[in-house]
Amino acid sequence: MPFRRALLSAIGTTASVGTAGCVGRIRRKLRGDTPIEDPCNAPTGSWPTAGGDSGRTGQTDTAPPAPDATAVDLLAGVRGNDRGQQHASNPPVVADGIAYIPVTGGLVAVDLNTPTDGPSWSRDLDVGITAAPVLACGAIFIPGTDHLTALNSTSGERYWRADAVGFSDTSAAVLDNSIYVAGFSPAAVDIRTGTVQWLEGAGETLALDDDGIYTTRSDSQVSGIFAYDLNGEERWRVSGEFVGSASVLDGTVWVADYQGTAYAIDARTGEVYWSHSLPGVNKIDAGLAVAGDEVFVPAGTGTTSVALDAATGEIRWAVDTGIVTGRPVVGDNWVAFGRTNDGVSVYDRTTGEERISWSRAEYHLGTIDGLVPVKDGFMIWEGSSSGLSLLR
Repeated sequence: MPFRRALLSAIGTTASVGTAGCVGRIRRKLRGDTPIEDPCNAPTGSWPTAGGDSGRTGQTDTAPPAPDATAVDLLAGVRGNDRGQQHASNPPVVADGIAYIPVTGGLVAVDLNTPTDGPSWSRDLDVGITAAPVLACGAIFIPGTDHLTALNSTSGERYWRADAVGFSDTSAAVLDNSIYVAGFSPAAVDIRTGTVQWLEGAGETLALDDDGIYTTRSDSQVSGIFAYDLNGEERWRVSGEFVGSASVLDGTVWVADYQGTAYAIDARTGEVYWSHSLPGVNKIDAGLAVAGDEVFVPAGTGTTSVALDAATGEIRWAVDTGIVTGRPVVGDNWVAFGRTNDGVSVYDRTTGEERISWSRAEYHLGTIDGLVPVKDGFMIWEGSSSGLSLLR
């Protein structure tokens, strides 16, 4: 039974505090809910979830901005739409040239080709948005303080609302016909109907591959990274103070702890292939990026961002980026770091040589807490000021 299997697999921290299993309560569907019937083809030119994909690899097939790029305030047109003072409460997602932006009191859709014209549509929500949204099946899924809400991505009309909530950028992800949400009460939600089955425990982050779910948790009860198969059975756990989400690709999980040690772990067995303490790296909240045979580790609150050999963990290059609180973005031959207090810099993936940089002061940006790649540019989430700029 695929749906039951999906339900049992949700949010693997269940077994960290007891025996994994369902409470056994299925949500009664709210009156007026509409099932999603659109085909689940992947949107083009997209960044549909935090980290770019459910594995949180940070990979993109877009190109970085031109050296003479300009910066546009993406919320200027929203404020001019009689919505008052607006802030970007969480990082946006994007598909087919439309950015879906969590703002004060709701969500707005902005055409990136005409960003100053105001939103294509806006939807007020009666709960705050607590995590990055997720795009799938022609819908956008929005974790809030009390509910997971599914909206039509073209019109903003509501499909359904489910009793689920996520608390971090990487707390929601899609696998097959389910959307998984990590939070105070973790849940697996049928993507088409919004039907929920609760599970025990609580996870803080989620990363998925076709064969497992990988969560991190750090609190007074238990801390570590946990892996579960799609039958809900715990495969393995590795203890440690892991805060940012894991990245998973081709059977390997990469994660970093709060002290700046990076790990490579067999996704099926939990064998730690290698672990290396990285000088100049500290307190990584956002997670890593991985592509090909390289792993990219942001400085966190430290001073140095590094590229590692994915197979051995050896340092290939290191650059003085200063603080980097967002996940790196990896293109075909480049990697970008949002240098929190300084600007956005693009480096050669192989050598670490800086190709180009856009100064925070010159472009009048707030603190840079996250990058979302778009065609020929980046959206820059300015977390402390809750601003959002398009650099293109």
